[in-house]
Amino acid sequence: MIATPRRTTPVTRTPERSAPESRGPTVSRRLRWGVVAALGFVIVPLVYVAAVLTPVGQRAEDAALGGVRDSDLFGSDTALNVISVPVISLLVVVIVAVAFARRRLAVGLGAAAVVLASAATSTLVKRIAVRPEIAQSTTPNSYPSGHATVALAALFAVLLVTPRRFRPVVTVVGAAYAVFVANQTVVYGWHRVSDIVGACAVALCWLGLVRAFGPRVDRGERGDRDGRRGPRRVVSVLLLAATGVTLAVGIAALVVGVTGGGAYDHEAILVAGRMASSASVLAVVTVVWFLDGMHHAARTDPDTLPTAG
Repeated sequence: MIATPRRTTPVTRTPERSAPESRGPTVSRRLRWGVVAALGFVIVPLVYVAAVLTPVGQRAEDAALGGVRDSDLFGSDTALNVISVPVISLLVVVIVAVAFARRRLAVGLGAAAVVLASAATSTLVKRIAVRPEIAQSTTPNSYPSGHATVALAALFAVLLVTPRRFRPVVTVVGAAYAVFVANQTVVYGWHRVSDIVGACAVALCWLGLVRAFGPRVDRGERGDRDGRRGPRRVVSVLLLAATGVTLAVGIAALVVGVTGGGAYDHEAILVAGRMASSASVLAVVTVVWFLDGMHHAARTDPDTLPTAG
């Protein structure tokens, strides 16, 4: 009797990305994120000097406040009330817990540092960066926006502990919320455009510091798979298009606001301010998206593919 050979099912293993493409040179990673941190660090005082310490800057931003209707001031702040100390604390706990579950506790601590340090920095700058009354302004100092800072920092922190295949969805949802918060603070008269730009710079600075000097976020393991290339391409196009459109609309509204019949059209300037704030948030998210390498798919190392037999 001839024995029939037993069939064996080959074990399929998830291929690893090659080290050069999944990780990249350490110096290159630290350098690019270090540059981002330095850029954010420089933008904060530059915007403060240009928009807050000069009569021209104050008058330009206060022109947008003239378009705010009294009935809208502090009218509906639901989205803003979400950003509070208890919610921030809960977010930090969840971020660290998710990172711990993924065996990336060091990354989770770095993500928590992005949120906490950004919020603390925004609060500190707001207290020490006074607003001199040099343009008959009656609105107190608000530079930078704490709400916009936390909204962006929270997005960056969540992205740090999220597997790469889920980051497209997280990026779109988080960016939409951050844009909504920035818009709401401006349209209700809580903040000026410079406050949003300063907030973006603060969050970007701390993200750059953590990514440059903290633990490596992606190790090329199964939990960090890129997923499908299509969603990443869609997000890249959406971010670039949204940034371009909001910037174009803002410029058009500004032109209408300053050239209409010899007097400022405050409503048009307010629209320009809202679009400028939105474009600032979108531009920062877009920069982080492309620096994170999420716009392309890493190639699979052929040597790691499973062999049949």
